[in-house]
Amino acid sequence: MQGILVALVISIAVNAVFFLLASLRKTDVVTDLSYGMSFLLTSLALAWIKGAHGVVGLFPFIAVALWSIRLAGYLFRRILIIKVDHRFDGRREDPARFARFWVLQALSTALIMLPVIMLAEVPPSGFSMLHLLGALIWLAGFLIETVADEQKFRFKRAHPEDFVMDGLWSWSRHPNYFGEILVWWGLWVYALPSLNGWMHIAAAGPLYITALLLFVSGIPPLEKEARRKYGNRSDYQAYVARTSLLVPLPPRVASPSARMSTASLASVPELSDEEFQGRWYELARIPLPIARDWIRTSDVYEKAADGTWKVRYEGVPARRPSVQKVMRQRLRRDPAHPGEMQVSFIPGVWMRYRVIHLTEDRSAMLVTSSRKRYLWIMSRQAEIPEETYQELVAKAASFGFDTRLLERVPQH
Repeated sequence: MQGILVALVISIAVNAVFFLLASLRKTDVVTDLSYGMSFLLTSLALAWIKGAHGVVGLFPFIAVALWSIRLAGYLFRRILIIKVDHRFDGRREDPARFARFWVLQALSTALIMLPVIMLAEVPPSGFSMLHLLGALIWLAGFLIETVADEQKFRFKRAHPEDFVMDGLWSWSRHPNYFGEILVWWGLWVYALPSLNGWMHIAAAGPLYITALLLFVSGIPPLEKEARRKYGNRSDYQAYVARTSLLVPLPPRVASPSARMSTASLASVPELSDEEFQGRWYELARIPLPIARDWIRTSDVYEKAADGTWKVRYEGVPARRPSVQKVMRQRLRRDPAHPGEMQVSFIPGVWMRYRVIHLTEDRSAMLVTSSRKRYLWIMSRQAEIPEETYQELVAKAASFGFDTRLLERVPQH
């Protein structure tokens, strides 16, 4: 119980100091900074008072310290730019109402830290696989939250009035919260070998932060605000429809044909190296999650001395058109089946693609993968007659693709 009392005293003291500063100066600059500092000072105090030592014994306290320093620094940097935290409009001028936030934050810190507090009471007696598993879960959460916060911070600096859907945000609408949840569940797993009897109340910590982010002060207000700002935009509606709320998952394709195999579609019987090499412009796509926000995209194919092909996928992010992007890949062609190819984004991992249609002049083609969830309309020219484009779309539809999902790619 001593650890819980220490955590409460330290957390209440830290938040009391920050409350007085914020209330007297009517400022929001220190509100989020105080959150990270509460965890940092509580963790350091527990480690010092309880005499934690050794790598296994010190890890949870160091983990909380690293997480809190990173989070406090990020939130402080953000508030210096945005200046005002609108959550406190109507509160910061009323000390009684304003104080409720700080009291809740102080109590929340002690509650969330229960796994670490229990480890202060009963330090690990040795190393176990649960310690390794907990540390790995913590590390995964720490990295996900860090990357997600940085991606959103950079995007919002360039586009303060828009919503982010790049990077981790293309797989989850709230990847930073998913990372934070993993951080605390990882520390709970780390604490498991030391827990017995009443000490299993440590699970209340990660359960509390999970419920808080999912149902109270995390996701709900952010989703409500996003609907208010972007709810009438078709790109936001499409983003919500295809993107997981919390757990990062590959974007959904809302089509009954998406999972259908393309095995019944014959690849083109002839496609020479001379016809294949060089630049092909991407006119439309049912895209992979990778680089789905790029425009002015094209593939450049170059045959290497060993018989494989070098591929440069070039384009620019739609919201940062001054930034040139290049994704390099390797490609293998099947001499027995000229329309078949294997592409590697990651060394040792190959994905199969197929050219299933060429126009009569052999200047435009339809390319797909093993499933109908992906399709590309490629051309030697950055622009083709609209009639030709519609013929290619009609051809794709005749093959069973849901062409409603095709995204036209601007080339200028």
